[in-house]
Amino acid sequence: MSQVQNSDTTLFDDDAVTPQRAMELLFGEDSLERAVQIEDEAEVGVIGAGLDWGNAMPKLMLNPTLFGRLTTLRISLNLEVRLLIETWNLGIGTKIATTTARIHIKQRLQSPTPEAEQHLQAVLLQDDLYGEEFIRNSEVLRSLLKVLLTESDWQAIALSASDEIRKQVMYQVNESQAITA
Repeated sequence: MSQVQNSDTTLFDDDAVTPQRAMELLFGEDSLERAVQIEDEAEVGVIGAGLDWGNAMPKLMLNPTLFGRLTTLRISLNLEVRLLIETWNLGIGTKIATTTARIHIKQRLQSPTPEAEQHLQAVLLQDDLYGEEFIRNSEVLRSLLKVLLTESDWQAIALSASDEIRKQVMYQVNESQAITA
């Protein structure tokens, strides 16, 4: 891919960071682990937390348009998966389900399938998605999540939530038995 033009600047330029390399810098194991840790420690609603690019920053800054879009996509995926899981009314299982989902997203982004990589690049090329702080088109984001996450990933997310709920039930049962004893 030599060049794809954006209205203001070149999005993908062979002289700058390639989309594949940018995805490695953005979604690489070290950067994602640190980002998830920062996001988990941040206050609720701080959707930009964890976007410290570390050593990748100089390389990503060679292509500011791509850098901006990758940042927006990353913020948007984190927000969308949290919003999606919150609609499931999992109660005490919501936080662990969200954490588990982010871990699986991280794993899938580190080694995307050819289909997922194609979908990621297609999303990065949609100019209309990148006019605001984050992507507001839930359909696009959920479609991307559907391509990234496998059935076994969703099962792991469900299992983590159900295990957390089970632990809470057992804790409550044990507490109530201790009080009545």
